[in-house]
Amino acid sequence: MYLYKCLLLTLITITTNMRFIRGFAYTNIIKKTILHDTKMPSIYLENSFFGEGDPKFKNKFFSAEHIFPQSLLNNKHTNDMHNIVKTLNTLNVNRSNYMFVEDTKINMKDKNWAELDFGNYVNHKNKVFVPNDYSRGFISRAILYMCWEYDYSHKKVIDTDLLIKWYFQYPPLKEERYHNEIIHRIQRKHNIFITNYNKKNNVIIKFINKL
Repeated sequence: MYLYKCLLLTLITITTNMRFIRGFAYTNIIKKTILHDTKMPSIYLENSFFGEGDPKFKNKFFSAEHIFPQSLLNNKHTNDMHNIVKTLNTLNVNRSNYMFVEDTKINMKDKNWAELDFGNYVNHKNKVFVPNDYSRGFISRAILYMCWEYDYSHKKVIDTDLLIKWYFQYPPLKEERYHNEIIHRIQRKHNIFITNYNKKNNVIIKFINKL
């Protein structure tokens, strides 16, 4: 009985360590892919790309932003890199897990609104975040992907009409397509809302109409 307990304890320890190693290894893959590849897009910024040595980004700290908030995800879905994009840590922190809204909600006479870098706005009291124009297409397609792939509801992240509006109004840029292709090489799956972006794609239109 004692030997059995020892073997069981050893097996549990090995299994736990293997999970830690896999998690640690994948975290490193995310950092290397999302944060260290200078060709990867950066969300909430003026442009998708930032150049090495660009003075605007001197001494700035980048972190991995989950567009569909981690707090709303099942643990096993948090590492899907189609939902992870590089951004400035200060913008990541301010976005928190707040809903995305549009500029029409902004009233700068309301002291709860704060203007952030690169044309983003946040209202911490109402827990809403207004991203700049450049980021909106990427945001919409990441959210749609998470709903498509894992059957999540978007309603705590963005209103339906706004999600659809941003999807059609802001087509994928080359940087977004680059992100999609690199993630595909690692995860073996595309974000179909980027790969098959088409205002007349029947599969996508049918899915969107059911939101």
